[in-house]
Amino acid sequence: MKDMKLFYSTEEVAQHFEVAPSKIRYYEREFNLKIQTRGKNKAFTKKDIEKIGEIIALVDEDNYTLQGVKDQLKSKKVKKNDNQGVIDRLTYVKEVLVKIRG
Repeated sequence: MKDMKLFYSTEEVAQHFEVAPSKIRYYEREFNLKIQTRGKNKAFTKKDIEKIGEIIALVDEDNYTLQGVKDQLKSKKVKKNDNQGVIDRLTYVKEVLVKIRG
């Protein structure tokens, strides 16, 4: 997605990944993606497009089953949450050290 739009239609996303729009809609339903709507049309953000791209890559390139993709995305989310916990603790330690330092 080269242009600077904030939202993209299902057709634009499908064209970007060179797949049928029905495939984008299927993944949206299958993975319970919360895509905004603008009137009657879906409005995909860059983050939504990244998620769709990740799903397409796992299914088409890495030959994962849909359940395998769900498991991969879930484990990635768990890792991300673990990392956030470490970041939060380090931020707290930094704040304490700054207060001690004066």
